[in-house]
Amino acid sequence: MSRIEQFRSKLAEMGLEGFVLYNYESSNKSSSWYLSDFSGSFSVLVVSPVGEYIITDSRYYTQASIETGFKLIPYKSGDELKDLISNILKNDGAGKVGFEEDTISHGLYKRVFENLGVELFPADVILKEMRMVKTPQEIEKIKSAVVVAEEALLETLNYIRPGKSEEDIAAILEHEIRTRGGYLAFDTIVGSGPRSAVVHGKPSDKKLREGEFVLIDYGARVDGYNSDITRTFSLGSPSEEMIKVYEVVYEAQKAAKEAARAGIIGSDLHEVAASIIRQAGYGEYFGHGLGHSLGMDTHDGSGGASPSNKNPIPAGAVITIEPGIYLPEKFGVRIEDDLYFGEDKTEVLTNLDRELKIL
Repeated sequence: MSRIEQFRSKLAEMGLEGFVLYNYESSNKSSSWYLSDFSGSFSVLVVSPVGEYIITDSRYYTQASIETGFKLIPYKSGDELKDLISNILKNDGAGKVGFEEDTISHGLYKRVFENLGVELFPADVILKEMRMVKTPQEIEKIKSAVVVAEEALLETLNYIRPGKSEEDIAAILEHEIRTRGGYLAFDTIVGSGPRSAVVHGKPSDKKLREGEFVLIDYGARVDGYNSDITRTFSLGSPSEEMIKVYEVVYEAQKAAKEAARAGIIGSDLHEVAASIIRQAGYGEYFGHGLGHSLGMDTHDGSGGASPSNKNPIPAGAVITIEPGIYLPEKFGVRIEDDLYFGEDKTEVLTNLDRELKIL
């Protein structure tokens, strides 16, 4: 069954006759790409009982004609967009239509979706569930993104030294990713010393210093799919406390990876790592979920290894495993790998050394 056939089957299970997906720049681009193979940054994807359509403007018409087999509808400007969508749905007999409620603003709903002449129903769950389960081809693309990211970091390590700034390191890492044919999966996180305790810290002009941790959380995007990796390094000799905290995080991550398997409840997997951190006396310093789904988006699909996910992680999912301990005004440690949850076994897709590396 093709991807669009699978999608249509799930629409039918929900009693829906059509679907409308608005893609503009960062909103829904990956979902539109996932369903139609069109990678441009503006389109409206319409699925009706009898066909699939891409509405786009002159900037992307040629690109869409190359990338997708969906029927192309040219769009010029103004209120024409709503009329185009409405006419497709009306002419093709779609009365009950799904849309992604979570990814559109109130203004967009008023401008495009309101008064289409159909019944609209939130159907976010369909693509979230589909995108959780990766095909073998998708796994290979994620592996390619891992290779680019890991090669880039190994080269970047040669430039990490006292006196370099966090911004310097982030720029070098991005350059190394780009020279290998990749793009940044997300804005790179580089935090050193006390700033390594900022979970999602933006690189600053702070200079690296001897005796500090340097935390780097980054990823590469290759052929539309992402990797997501975190490593924490010691610049010079670490203190006993730094070594102790690192070892706790290392053991928590190791235990979680050993417990990871298709079918495990997401919150149960989180608890494997959280309990080790808690027993070591650092429970209050691990405040985020253990991991998230990974794919075309760095937070892809639904679920993951979080305290709130009471559902089983399905076979075919790719989940990050990234426990951390963050001591305010001191330092932070996080180690992150990407895991593929196969039917019979779990495969760690990332290969960089996880032992504490002293630079």
